[in-house]
Amino acid sequence: MRNKVKRIILDTNLWVSFLLKNDFSKLDTLLFERNCILVFSNELLAEFIEVTKRPKLRRYFAQSDIENLLETIDEFADFVNVQSEITVCRDPKDNFLLALAIDGNADFLITGDKDLLILKKFGVTKIVTLTDFFEEVY
Repeated sequence: MRNKVKRIILDTNLWVSFLLKNDFSKLDTLLFERNCILVFSNELLAEFIEVTKRPKLRRYFAQSDIENLLETIDEFADFVNVQSEITVCRDPKDNFLLALAIDGNADFLITGDKDLLILKKFGVTKIVTLTDFFEEVY
């Protein structure tokens, strides 16, 4: 597994965490070492943009940081046209990520969301925290 290029989904909570901490080192490791391909959908992108516009969060990071992340997504993401309809997550708002995992053939869904983490695996996709991902893969 260590040498195989991994298809990963990063949940919105991780993108926001990178912004809030102003620490992109783990994202750099994932992408610039070319070990991972970001799996993305229009819905995930829309959620990220919507969350970064929330006033309670907006004051904690610069617009330029958001623009840099959007450029990174544009450059490194494999955008998937999601067709599956999934209804297994206890938080229905997270089902779109599980559908993306299936249709995008993701190896990992990386999240901090307990409603997703409790599943541990969905199809072939392992659902893990960022820390657990680095422990397992690197």
